[in-house]
Amino acid sequence: EVQSREEYRQMAQLDRLMRDPSGKQFTTSMTDECFRSNDNRRIANQIIHLLEVHGTPQYLDAITRLEMSTFKVMGEKFARFLIPMVKDLIRKETARVILPGEDEVLREHLITRKNEGITTNLNHLGEAILGEDEAIQRLNTYIADLQKPEVEYISVKISTICSQLNLLAKQETLKTLKDRLRLLYREAIKNTFLDSDGKPRHKFVNLDMEEYRDLHLTTELFKEVLSEEEFLTYRGGIVLQAYLPDSYAALEDLTDWAIQRFKDGGAPIKIRLVKGANLAMEKVEASIRGWKQAPFSSKMEVDIHYRKMVNFALTKERAPAVNIGIASHNIFDISYALLLKYENDISEFVNFEMLEGMAEHLRLVIQELSHGIILYCPAAGKEEFQNAIAYLIRRLDENTADENFLRHLFDLKPSSLAFSDQTEFFKDGCQKIKDIDSTPRRLQNRLIEPEHLSSEKAFQNEADTDFSLPNNLKWAEGIYENLNQFETPFAPLVIAGEVRQNQNTISGCSPNSGKEFGIVHLASSEDIEEALDHAETTFSKWSSTPSQERAKLLQNVAQQIRIKRASL
Repeated sequence: EVQSREEYRQMAQLDRLMRDPSGKQFTTSMTDECFRSNDNRRIANQIIHLLEVHGTPQYLDAITRLEMSTFKVMGEKFARFLIPMVKDLIRKETARVILPGEDEVLREHLITRKNEGITTNLNHLGEAILGEDEAIQRLNTYIADLQKPEVEYISVKISTICSQLNLLAKQETLKTLKDRLRLLYREAIKNTFLDSDGKPRHKFVNLDMEEYRDLHLTTELFKEVLSEEEFLTYRGGIVLQAYLPDSYAALEDLTDWAIQRFKDGGAPIKIRLVKGANLAMEKVEASIRGWKQAPFSSKMEVDIHYRKMVNFALTKERAPAVNIGIASHNIFDISYALLLKYENDISEFVNFEMLEGMAEHLRLVIQELSHGIILYCPAAGKEEFQNAIAYLIRRLDENTADENFLRHLFDLKPSSLAFSDQTEFFKDGCQKIKDIDSTPRRLQNRLIEPEHLSSEKAFQNEADTDFSLPNNLKWAEGIYENLNQFETPFAPLVIAGEVRQNQNTISGCSPNSGKEFGIVHLASSEDIEEALDHAETTFSKWSSTPSQERAKLLQNVAQQIRIKRASL
């Protein structure tokens, strides 16, 4: 009833996209590949290539399809004019989901939202920082945001304020993070704003969650800084992802700590419950490193676990000390939380959160039912266009997955098949809440010797050590603390399979503390000559094999070795 024509048009187009596999592939490939370059001609060439491979997307309207057909013919020739227009068009089309990060435009939007009774959670895109200079720059951006009158609520990932999240140097990493988080909390306390009742409030800093490896580090940082006397009266926030079984134990731990802090006169904390949106990345990392996948393997399990966490949190005993943000677009989960909120008489401690520009008609209804709402608002300036594109790709992939609720929203009417299917999916999940297993999937423990490393067992490759796990950190710390008990470790030379120890050595040092703990044996010029001779002889033998291509390749390598020897 409240859906606008424009939103209906946008949702209809998204629905057509999900029914157009070639169109989805083109859109994903275009946004992922084409705008990495700053060369307009190169961008145009890649778009034309994708149009030739996938064809013109059929989910687009007739005028846009005609424009793309024209671009296929004229795009490369007029790239310097057309590509900036394409970028501006994409920014304009996506502005409802990713706000322009320029100060004046962003300021106007935040003020408009506040006048509508909406709190905006500001999130600057471009989290992947490459060094400490960039981390300090991002920290200063957050501080500047908190000083702006129109900004009341920001999201911060620890990976954006510290480029060296070294779990093997956990205490040093925590020290750096604490120093920087204190700066943000102090700025939030210093810069107040008036809420809807005209009362002054501290600005809100929300610690966001990203990778699985950051879970324990982020929760530990959050607790330790907010336990300091300076911040006992500050209400800080943190995110927990329901797609990680480990998040349930984290929720229990944070709740116990927060209740005690509250009893001691401290302020409540807030936990934002989300389902999680980094599944693809977690799958890839687990596969490469030989680990078990940290998140649940099915959407059904994630939804069930989310309701289990909601059940735990939305009680009269816990909610005053641990305020909860229900972050979801699934109307069944939102309704479930609304019922618990009113049944347990904890309305003032629970709010609902959605993504800016996503399902605006749902936002209007939920805002009315819950008497307020928080919108998670990604923002990116023109120079951060590539970061915005990366965010769009992730959201597109997430929202168009078959099991995602938003995938079925366009057809969702009370009499529809989609509504009936989602109802059964929800009911089935509710019946399994007590049975969902919150035991962490990653159980690697280096304190216990793996059985398959026994010399009596057949060879089996060993997974990388996961230093995000507490037991593995204890194992590593134990080795480091007991280094003096071992014979001085050394790194020898190995030439042609022969292990050698030379007189010329240097000391090996810990990158974390600078402490010397080993010896590295250095090669002499004679050693280098011998190694090159061995390499050349080996390549010469290989080049005598029947394959002419291999022989040619190896002869080239041998020639390069001879050139290198001459330069020595």
